[in-house]
Amino acid sequence: MATSKTVSLTFPSSQRGLRWRPDRVQRFLMQDRALGYLFLLPAILVIVGLVAYPFAHAIVMTFQAKTAGAPGRFIGLDNYRELFDSEQFLRTVFNTVVYTAVGVGIKFLLGLSMALVLNQERFCNNLFRSFLLVPWAIPTVMSALNWRWIFDDSSGLINNVLVRLNLIDEAISWLSNPHLAMFSVIVVVVWQGTPFFTMSFLAGLQAIPKELYEAAEIDGASVLQQFSNITLPRLRPIFITAVMLSAILTSAAIQFVLVLTNGGPADRTMIFSVLAYHLALGGAQRLGMGAAVSLVFFPILVVFIVFLTRRMLREKGE
Repeated sequence: MATSKTVSLTFPSSQRGLRWRPDRVQRFLMQDRALGYLFLLPAILVIVGLVAYPFAHAIVMTFQAKTAGAPGRFIGLDNYRELFDSEQFLRTVFNTVVYTAVGVGIKFLLGLSMALVLNQERFCNNLFRSFLLVPWAIPTVMSALNWRWIFDDSSGLINNVLVRLNLIDEAISWLSNPHLAMFSVIVVVVWQGTPFFTMSFLAGLQAIPKELYEAAEIDGASVLQQFSNITLPRLRPIFITAVMLSAILTSAAIQFVLVLTNGGPADRTMIFSVLAYHLALGGAQRLGMGAAVSLVFFPILVVFIVFLTRRMLREKGE
């Protein structure tokens, strides 16, 4: 008759003393969380000191009549009322939209065209790519000063070349002509900002697998069909990101307009950033009005960023 044996499991004394202690686990998690906040503290201080506090102070300043070196006086919404009743502000809104939309649109088209050309294997391709970065690498103020000389009425490069080629009889006032000033500034913005689009699109093109184009070519797809069905869908997230960043940088930049035209002639090139500069730091020294201009411009950028970001996330989810 078989006898049953009882098997007993024994554990080392060190393991026998272990017990599930929820309080220890909770204490450990709290210590870990505190350590994480401690590591984040420098970044939080920088954000609060350099972003949150100046932004909150600017909001308060928009409700004040304040000049540099003097205490502010609360006036409610008077700054905003004066701003929206001003023809200069309404023209500034129109100029900023035209300046940003046309500049970013031309940069987008030129950048995509140049990226498609540079993506092909050609002799000295790397050299061409290096030259392409020159406008982007030159400091902005230096570029603006050089272009101011190029557009100069009497000694500018463009007028001298056109006169010697007998294309014009007298010098053209590129920067002081109300019909040409905005066009001239946009030319400079496009020259300086196109390399950003080109290099971004070129990086995206080189990330597309070559096998997709080979398979499409075997199936009989034309070059236009390959571009529409392979290139554009793959580059769409880069398109959205590049346009969003360029629109923000173009509309908020002050250097080109300030150096080339200073917002003139007759406010034909006045944009938000230049108007805020003139009101806050120019002859008026109205810091409250300058802050109000900047704060009106801020929601426009936020709406634009949220729209593009949601569209990009929606396409990524699909």
